[in-house]
Amino acid sequence: MNPIAFVKSKYRKLISPLLILIIWEAITRQGFVPAWFLPVPSVVFQTLFEMIASGELIYHGYVSLGRAFVGYSLAAVIGVSLGIVIAWSRLVEDFFDPLIELLRPLSTFALIPIFFLWFGIGNTSKILLIFKSCFFPIIINTIAGIKGVDQKLIMAARSLGASGLQLWIKVLLPSALPMIITGMRISTAIAMMSLVGVEMLSSDSGLGFLVIDSQRTFDTERVFAGIIVLSLLGFSLDRLARKVQRKILSWHVETSLAGNN
Repeated sequence: MNPIAFVKSKYRKLISPLLILIIWEAITRQGFVPAWFLPVPSVVFQTLFEMIASGELIYHGYVSLGRAFVGYSLAAVIGVSLGIVIAWSRLVEDFFDPLIELLRPLSTFALIPIFFLWFGIGNTSKILLIFKSCFFPIIINTIAGIKGVDQKLIMAARSLGASGLQLWIKVLLPSALPMIITGMRISTAIAMMSLVGVEMLSSDSGLGFLVIDSQRTFDTERVFAGIIVLSLLGFSLDRLARKVQRKILSWHVETSLAGNN
């Protein structure tokens, strides 16, 4: 592959991360920055491989992903279900809308002391905090997606004799699906961010605990190793969510202002 074709291919997305690593390596190798402040990336990756080989990183990653998965799954199921009901019934909307708007602006981290007091410092409080973070983007997008369906589509379906159930199955839900999937995709990143913050404050396991525990002992290589793993996990989850989105919404064509270049 010639250089021009390489740049134009999908591999051009690797250029910026590799460039940052090269600059980072050069700066730290030349001693412009103290190693305890910004360690050499090659040493960080060596530490990362050692943590994987020892099983330490796998254990903490497994614990974190388990908490994130449970909290996110609960938020997805309840958020989509409740969002559909709210969009369907004005009475239900009038009941839940004030509660949603009162609780949505509350910072997840502001609720940590209350959740720890009510549910203890075990997995239950952590899962519920992740649930709280993911729930609102999902339910808001679900409601907005259903309410944003083109009225012409609804009128056309009714004129063809569609029943209430058929209207939901054939028109409303398919039309709202792009918005619903977008809310769920946004929440994947939110789940990881909330999880790490909670684990840093009170936990004896998980990737957040690994990072903050290494910081306490000034083990900068382990801190950066943990941060890299968190970044790669977030990136991988987003890529997975994109693939699922393209699979489910294969019929949906996205608009590109930049053309095909």
